[in-house]
Amino acid sequence: MKNRCRKFLGAVTLLLLMGSYTTTDAQTVLEVLKSNGQTSQFAAAIERAGLDDRFDQRNGSFTVFAPSNGAFAKISASEKNNSQLILNHIITGTATKRSLQHMSQMTCLSGLTVEVAQMDNNSLSIQNYPLIESNIQADNGVVHIIDGVIQ
Repeated sequence: MKNRCRKFLGAVTLLLLMGSYTTTDAQTVLEVLKSNGQTSQFAAAIERAGLDDRFDQRNGSFTVFAPSNGAFAKISASEKNNSQLILNHIITGTATKRSLQHMSQMTCLSGLTVEVAQMDNNSLSIQNYPLIESNIQADNGVVHIIDGVIQ
């Protein structure tokens, strides 16, 4: 009787754990940007430019090369509100760091073609700006933080 009770409790515990795992909502790329202390200014710029609906949806997949707050703070207010400048940092599809290592160029949503380069220390740069952090997963893509603003 005790074994049956233990098995039953074990099964119930497993189901509860699985249920809480599967009901956890993943974040969109915009939510990831807003919640990250290094990219919150870029997230605010996306919202000010009226692009938030586009990137806060789960239909579509995006790779965002988000400027760090330090890099983004160095540009003018008018540049921060420029939707083309914001779109310079986003491509369609999910490109992890591993897949970026096999690319030399990519076209951003703005139409700008940017370069991907392997640096001496085996890290990557996007348009000569090193990746600070990479592969931050979102429900609708991936975010990489770069140390610069693509213009």
